[in-house]
Amino acid sequence: MSTGRKQTVSSSAEPSDKATSGFSLLSAITNGFKAAGLAVTVWSWGYMGFSVAWIYVALFFHIVNEEYRKVKDSKKAFVQHALADEKAAILSLLDEYPSWVSIWQM
Repeated sequence: MSTGRKQTVSSSAEPSDKATSGFSLLSAITNGFKAAGLAVTVWSWGYMGFSVAWIYVALFFHIVNEEYRKVKDSKKAFVQHALADEKAAILSLLDEYPSWVSIWQM
């Protein structure tokens, strides 16, 4: 009884469906270890009786560090732009000045 469909036999030379399905054993193992590490960390945090306030302190410093990094990257990008074209870089900052400040262009 043939239904008209061809059945293909996968050989070792053809890529398997596992590689194209998006599942990776290594990423699953890595995610499992991350979840287990987080669970052990939370459990030990509670077992030791630490306050939740320490989490807020760590979160505060993390946010401050991220904002500082953004400002530093912004300044770095401006300096790189200024090195390429100094006049255009200075004129691009004119929007930041109040309206009563005018720069005479030559």
